Amino acid sequence: MADSAPASAEPPKEKQPLAVNDVQHDTTSPEKVALKAGESIVSYAGRRGDVDGGYAWAILTSVIIQLFFMFYVMNAFPVLFLELHDYFDAGRGTIAWIGSVQMATVFMIGPFSNLATQRFGVRWCMIASGIVATLGQAISFFTTDHYFLFISYGVMTGIGLGGSHLPALYSVGLYFEKHRYVVTAMAFAGGATSVMIAGPLTNFLNESLGWRGTCLINAGMCMQIIVAGALQRPMRLNDRKSKVTLREIFAMHLFKEPKMSLYTLNTFLWSQGLMIVLVLSIDYAVSTGVPRTQAAWLMTTMGICTVIVRVVIAFIGHVPHATAWIFNIGSIAHGACGVLLLACNHIIYYHVILGAFGISYGIKIAVLAMLTMDMFGLHNFLAVYSMQMCAIGFGSMIGIPLAAWAYDVTGSYVVGFVISGILVMGAVVLFFIVMHLEQKEHKQGRDKLENNTGEYITPVMQEMLSEQVTSI
Repeated sequence: MADSAPASAEPPKEKQPLAVNDVQHDTTSPEKVALKAGESIVSYAGRRGDVDGGYAWAILTSVIIQLFFMFYVMNAFPVLFLELHDYFDAGRGTIAWIGSVQMATVFMIGPFSNLATQRFGVRWCMIASGIVATLGQAISFFTTDHYFLFISYGVMTGIGLGGSHLPALYSVGLYFEKHRYVVTAMAFAGGATSVMIAGPLTNFLNESLGWRGTCLINAGMCMQIIVAGALQRPMRLNDRKSKVTLREIFAMHLFKEPKMSLYTLNTFLWSQGLMIVLVLSIDYAVSTGVPRTQAAWLMTTMGICTVIVRVVIAFIGHVPHATAWIFNIGSIAHGACGVLLLACNHIIYYHVILGAFGISYGIKIAVLAMLTMDMFGLHNFLAVYSMQMCAIGFGSMIGIPLAAWAYDVTGSYVVGFVISGILVMGAVVLFFIVMHLEQKEHKQGRDKLENNTGEYITPVMQEMLSEQVTSI
């Protein structure tokens, strides 16, 4: 951990840009340059010539590594689900909890990861998270009880993957300024390529090594997150204004506004429907007679389509007045895909529908951050966005087991996928109401949330978040 700044250091100058960020740096290391008290990390990187170049490329490499292995491990579960179901001879609803707990933890750890990043720095948070994820997968190798996988594969791995994600994104904002949007798109494009190989590779590992061997290989992949963290510089944000309460982090004060409540409920509903299709579509294809080897490639189709649309949207940039409509159209599309998947039992048809689903999924994730910023303002962004991540987490925890349980009861995924469509369509209706409230606020000229004086993020984060689209 970085040492504290000397007590004799001068106080930060109030008029200096970004001066509220006191950087604490380990000056005992000979290759490090001592920082003046009150100098921001961005200023430090600029003084070393590392903004948009120099060591910034090592930082970008670190982020790509984190994204690559995070996306891989998360997207390995839909195929691993089949193996776990056969091995433990348990109901689909029970096994589905393993993956749903992991996804829920990845999303819900975000606010706490934010606090840890500001306290301990990007490097140590990424390294510690990588260690936790590695242990989670390694311990899964030894378990003889599928319920224990809820803790090892679900909670521990989820904490590790989610805990390393937010610090990695922060580091992009700290080291890139001119082309931050493009660099972020590059990072996600490079990282998300793992989604394309997750299905076939996991199926190969299952057939060759069994699910235990697959978990052990995944543990080795999670170790690469530790390597990614080691590439980061040991700096720490010690912002006097960042000491906020959990009530502020989870945006509880904003729930007084109907728009915030409906927006969060909308997120909770569409995330349930989306995760049902995302996680259980492979098992559905197998249940209709598609060989597992062929079904695993459906993940590749989804991954390719998702990556392409996310990169395209990132390069096109932000279109404020169109974002809400694009978001809701994405909801309608992925809600329809879950139901249309039931219309025909053929592998080519599945590729077409799940390709369309991948496009709609990419749209939703690509514009979620921009939409949140448009509706609630930059100064409320981190609080509201963190709350949406928690809503996605709860949605993942409920939706996936619900559809799998419906299969256990009926012997078919028809009920589960219809439930998926109903949940998403309910979210679409709610979001139309949110759009109406948003338009009404603008017409009256009094967007109360945008004018809220509370500030919950540091100036460094404000500068970064205004240009960078964060992602799950």
